Amino acid sequence: MQRRVINRLQLDTVFWASMAIGTVLGLFVFAASFGAGLLFDDPTVGPLLRVMALNFVIGSATTVPSVVLARLMRFKANFWINMLTVVIRTVAAVACAFAGLGMWSLVIGALVGTVANTALYFACAPYLPRWRYHGAFIARTWRTSAGYFGNTALYYVNMNLDLLLIGRQLGAAPLGYYQNARSLTEEIRGRIAMPIQQVLFPAFSALQADPERFRQLVLRAGRLLAAVVVPIGFGVSANAQELVLVLYGEQWRAMIPVMAMFGLSAALRAGTAIASPLFNANDRVGLAFRYNAAGTVLTIAGVLAAMPFGIEVVAASVALTSLYVLLPARTAFGLIGLGSRHLLQVLGPPVAAAALMWLATSALRATWTAPPALALALHVGAGAVVYLVALHLLARQFLQDFRQAFALLRSRA
Repeated sequence: MQRRVINRLQLDTVFWASMAIGTVLGLFVFAASFGAGLLFDDPTVGPLLRVMALNFVIGSATTVPSVVLARLMRFKANFWINMLTVVIRTVAAVACAFAGLGMWSLVIGALVGTVANTALYFACAPYLPRWRYHGAFIARTWRTSAGYFGNTALYYVNMNLDLLLIGRQLGAAPLGYYQNARSLTEEIRGRIAMPIQQVLFPAFSALQADPERFRQLVLRAGRLLAAVVVPIGFGVSANAQELVLVLYGEQWRAMIPVMAMFGLSAALRAGTAIASPLFNANDRVGLAFRYNAAGTVLTIAGVLAAMPFGIEVVAASVALTSLYVLLPARTAFGLIGLGSRHLLQVLGPPVAAAALMWLATSALRATWTAPPALALALHVGAGAVVYLVALHLLARQFLQDFRQAFALLRSRA
């Protein structure tokens, strides 16, 4: 993605290397599944993992087709591929659930979704692999490739190790509260910030020879991203009580404080997501890996320290350690000549306006009582008004950015 020129031999080499890595990971999960039942004291875990290991093998085939589409800036095709994958996966899981397959419904749904996603990428991308491999190319690019692989591995650890520790130490019920709260808030990053990262990486890479234009695009994209994701995270935190009661029911009330903490964490992590494509576009993947490794150690240490005090304290620890993301974000800005002042201009107004929205929502809840669904609608509406007014008063540049973005969308519609 970062290179200006590539050829078919390089694509084929990366494809087979990705398939090899996916196969190794799948075999590792398959082998580990035989001990997973003992670890979780549940004999059903092993068979589930053995089937889900196929996702690593099948999913690795999408690496090159997805990159080809991104280099061609065909993001609309990528959107529809992901949308259709979600629909197919959901339909398959629900159909299996109605057929009485229980927990296997989720496994089958995920596997069907992976197969569908792979087929859709090959149907849309102008690429078919050939039986050839250039080992020297992998050797020359190993340092960068290892950084990408390491960052992906760290992301997987970050997304799963805390769940393993909580499930092992605190049991199934606390794990359910914790995982559901985190899954809902992670949608902010997974459905908004990460797709934007995929768009910005090739866009930033194409502007390496034009530093001033590069900096202006980073600032504009950073402001737009922060203005959207930060209030969503703060809104989830402020409305955690109503969201849990409406979406899950009274029996999930213990999840409320956990979701409130994760909302704040998700806001900050998603708001600084622009750092990743900056590191990648400047070919500083190794530096990003070192920052991510330190962040992973910090998060795990926080989780372990908070574990004896319950999932609420664990969630608070995760929210506190998420402040660390400001450090790599500042470093990423420095790679293109931007400083702390610019990072503050990007994050400061949305965070301040979202904090006022959070306080206004809390005050409204304290002074007015309504059924959860009605209260949620009222809080979201009032909170949106407070946030937009506050953001406009704090920094009118954000309104100008949105106007330019909407004008660009209209011109291309």
